[in-house]
Amino acid sequence: MPADAETRDAATNADPSSGTDTAAALDAVAEQLYGLLPDDFVGGRDAAVTEARARGDRELAKAIGRLRRPTKAAWLANLLARHRSAQLEGLLGLAGGLADAQRTLDGAALRQLTAKRHQFVAAMAREAGRLAQEAGDPAAESVLRELHGILDAALARPEIAEQVRSGRLTRSLSYTGFGPEADPDAVPMPAPRPPAPPREVPEAAEPSAELDADAAEAAERARIERLRAERERREEALAQAEDEEAAARARQDADEAAREDTATARDEARSRVAELTAALDAAREQERAATAAARDAETAAKASLRAAGVAATRTARARARLEEIETL
Repeated sequence: MPADAETRDAATNADPSSGTDTAAALDAVAEQLYGLLPDDFVGGRDAAVTEARARGDRELAKAIGRLRRPTKAAWLANLLARHRSAQLEGLLGLAGGLADAQRTLDGAALRQLTAKRHQFVAAMAREAGRLAQEAGDPAAESVLRELHGILDAALARPEIAEQVRSGRLTRSLSYTGFGPEADPDAVPMPAPRPPAPPREVPEAAEPSAELDADAAEAAERARIERLRAERERREEALAQAEDEEAAARARQDADEAAREDTATARDEARSRVAELTAALDAAREQERAATAAARDAETAAKASLRAAGVAATRTARARARLEEIETL
């Protein structure tokens, strides 16, 4: 899925009823995240998820969580889209001429444009390397070769060009096809050759020359058919690979959403456990205080009982002495 399309789909899937606000907020976050270094992307995304969740916007938090960390080569392409957009458009502008030359089998134009494409792609890759160096994350030669593949793919397929223009590419792309399909009625256009000096050709050679021309034309048609068949085979393999990738990404998105939901449920459960633990601790403290108070009250009651017994004994003795006097 294209990087910018993935961002839009994440917003749409997050909450269809609040599409505009969520999409705008997600777009702003994505614009910031895809400007970070690749190693800083996950930390920045997690911080944005936490911030959105703290505001109570769980749908936006889920959508941000689905944003993918760019590969190093994709990040280089994003640097070009953000900081060298005019030069990038100049490179992508070759796509139309390349497509026309391929469709019309104009060999001379195709060779000229191909050479220019190689020069532009190499120059853009070098510029991306300089931008990466300035950003503090130098790119290895292998990564620059991946960037070559991305730019070549962007020249071959308009949808890939749009992904590159977005500045939010997430993965390395390559294209191994043969470009646009040639027109059925197109005739191969060989490179212009200097005129050969006139020479006399025996009349008997003319039928042989015509046969050679027919054989060359038949061989060229066979070559084009082989290329078309090979292109169709590779396009079918690419379509199958893209379908498998789309299915894998759909599973990944579902798993990410499930992970987010289970993480939220876990946090809520932990919060509830903390509340119940605090309540239990308070109840136990109340129990200890009540037990101590009951123990003190029991001790006081026993002391009072003893004091009452002593007082009763004294009263009985006093009464007996009084009665003794009255009998005298």
